[in-house]
Amino acid sequence: MGEVAYLKEYQQHSKALELVKSAGGLATINEQKLAKIEAMLPAVDRENHTAGRGNTQTTNQLMTLTMMSDSPYRRIRQCLAQIESKRSAIEETAFSLKKEQIKIKRLRATNDELDAVEADELEHKLYRSRDYIDAAYKELAVFLETKQEIQEAHNIPDDWDERDAELAEIDNHIKMAFRQAHRDMMNTGRIGLGNMEYLEQFGIHPQTAQRIIANYIQEEEKMIDEGQMPTVNRLYSFLDKMAETFHNAHEDVLNRIGIKELIKDEYLYLENK
Repeated sequence: MGEVAYLKEYQQHSKALELVKSAGGLATINEQKLAKIEAMLPAVDRENHTAGRGNTQTTNQLMTLTMMSDSPYRRIRQCLAQIESKRSAIEETAFSLKKEQIKIKRLRATNDELDAVEADELEHKLYRSRDYIDAAYKELAVFLETKQEIQEAHNIPDDWDERDAELAEIDNHIKMAFRQAHRDMMNTGRIGLGNMEYLEQFGIHPQTAQRIIANYIQEEEKMIDEGQMPTVNRLYSFLDKMAETFHNAHEDVLNRIGIKELIKDEYLYLENK
């Protein structure tokens, strides 16, 4: 489905955001900012097709069966979850506000004194709700822009799909396993049982990993002894190298389990690219 089609589909279901405007002026979010937010939301509707499951196929098959994220797609998925939560809250509030406005109109029409007081109370409630709506919009805007920045920083196209996210999972888990194993060795001098299992789940021999990490720690300590201070970028480079070195190691685990294909396209949300 193209961008124009997504926009038309979104416009058919985006009346809730329009209804929020009727609450009156917001402290921070004006008409221009609302337009900016709404322009970014249609793509999120499409992308949410990629995030409907709790776990990816890779996690379920390589971790479940063998019983700080390093994937930009995982960070995007976290943003999508937050965006959906904030938007749902805004939409729920929007329809509640519309109902309150109708109630106010009906109460005013009765010319009853008690009804007039109730109408005043409802109008005050609408007025007091503006700050909450404004706060929700600000959080929504931050997550929308954060998602866009992550995509731009990692050259992720707007039409990315669930398969793209799956393909990034292997490297993400390898980096995470080495990061946690490195922390184990910094803390206790050896890799803990949990991270030994994590490494093996992705085809990495724990003793091989321990030797590699020990050599890396020794190199970093030598730099510190010489008055140099390694930055976190050296750790990131090390993790990137581990992902490159062991990228295909999980295939031995798949063979051991008896899985032919890790990623099964017929059960993924895919874009026609």
